[in-house]
Amino acid sequence: MVFPNTGFLAALTLAQATLPLGVLAAPSSSTLQACAKIAALLPSGRVHYPQNLVEYNAERSAYWSTASRALEPACIVVPQNAEHVSAAIMTLLRFPSVNFAVRSGGHDPNVEHASVQDDVLIAMTALAGVRYDAATGLAHVKPGGEWNDVIGELEKSGVAIAGGRLGLVGIAGLLLQGGLSFLSAQHGLAADSIIGWETIAANGSIINIDATQHPDLTVAMRGSGSQFGIVTEFKVKARPIGKVWGGIRIYNASQETELYAALHKFVANGASDPKAAIIHSSIVFSGIQSHVVFYFYDGPSPPTEGVLAEYLRISSTLDTTKARSYSDLLKSNGEPVAPLNARQSFRTYTLPFIPSNPAVYVLTRDKFTQIAQPFLARTTSQFTVDFQPLPSAVGAHSELAGGNAMGLRGGDPDRTILVLHGSWEFASDDDAGHAIAREVSEWLDAMVPEWLGQAGMNSTGLYMPLFMNDGAWDQNVTGSYGDYARFKALQEQMDPQQVFAQRLGGFKY
Repeated sequence: MVFPNTGFLAALTLAQATLPLGVLAAPSSSTLQACAKIAALLPSGRVHYPQNLVEYNAERSAYWSTASRALEPACIVVPQNAEHVSAAIMTLLRFPSVNFAVRSGGHDPNVEHASVQDDVLIAMTALAGVRYDAATGLAHVKPGGEWNDVIGELEKSGVAIAGGRLGLVGIAGLLLQGGLSFLSAQHGLAADSIIGWETIAANGSIINIDATQHPDLTVAMRGSGSQFGIVTEFKVKARPIGKVWGGIRIYNASQETELYAALHKFVANGASDPKAAIIHSSIVFSGIQSHVVFYFYDGPSPPTEGVLAEYLRISSTLDTTKARSYSDLLKSNGEPVAPLNARQSFRTYTLPFIPSNPAVYVLTRDKFTQIAQPFLARTTSQFTVDFQPLPSAVGAHSELAGGNAMGLRGGDPDRTILVLHGSWEFASDDDAGHAIAREVSEWLDAMVPEWLGQAGMNSTGLYMPLFMNDGAWDQNVTGSYGDYARFKALQEQMDPQQVFAQRLGGFKY
């Protein structure tokens, strides 16, 4: 998680204001024909071109990372319903050289996952909202919008669904790629609570995938991204929720020994209190190190004993934690990062829990700092390593729900999902910026077996799949899944012309 330093934010805002809107677009004649055909099929005003300056730029700027904002689609399709999406896909099938992207909330920082240059962008802006059915206990969730909207609306009925921990994150990307939630230790990944998907298939037809009738496809849909279809509505199990406790606390570097000790205990024992959840962010900015911890407890007051209480005994320099509504917590969590005008990058790593080695966290942070330091010294930039505990209880809930593509199981070990996160201002720094996190993950590839060996632990058969939501574009996320071959075969069966596999952005089998 990147937190804005005032000087950092001011510099990036100025830089963004002075940069050109994007590169000069040169769409092909086939792409322009596809845009025109889609526009002819949809109601007026549903397809925006660069000459529609206000509407086009409003959609084009709806990305968290400025790297994606810089791309210029030939046209932007803004469907209002599943039929509109179906019409767009059926039209695109007639133009096999035209690529496309689908954007939900635009939080994925990987360029050309949910953004596209000179081809067709399908923006789910108007396909947003949620409806709660009290009779079935299901929330009917549209893919557009952000978690602030969904959680706030469901809260009126006294329920919530497992979803984003920062309210500004988009809906479909999180749900389709797995989704860590503050409620995961109680209910599994966010995707595990989905039981139905209204989906546009690769042939353009509208199909309804049901967990009972399509068990294999259900597992694949929970964590494979958009390779099996474009979802236009999710049916998700909702659970009662009342007041929660949470917020952020900021700590300076002098407290990190206590903080990392608390993190080590939380990773090992988080399942002992499934109502508790944290995100521990270690921040590096121009050589200055600090820590931000996002806290959550599913109740109006935190426990006074246990693994969460270990953290809470450490004095902080800033404290926003309090009893509040769930929607208020998610909204406040997202506010610090909402205004960042920067090029963003994620890279993920799954770290096994090594009981006898509590130093792995500080060693990882120190290596990240060491590698990033020359870049930090010459650029306006910031890096964080986010430690996200993934207790074994999450796998148990996933298995109980029927399984997910990531392959989490009840017998899983405790793990930590790392996010190596960077922010900088200029496109000319992209290669160097991305290389920093890549070098850290390669270092971890070498060090983790060494650490396991020192601890007398056998790395053979230790299942450490990568977490798609936090993956970098060059990481083989799906290749880390235990059932890769099964899902690849299913994807080819569902998409025989490889429309989504070859023409749509995102991670692939």
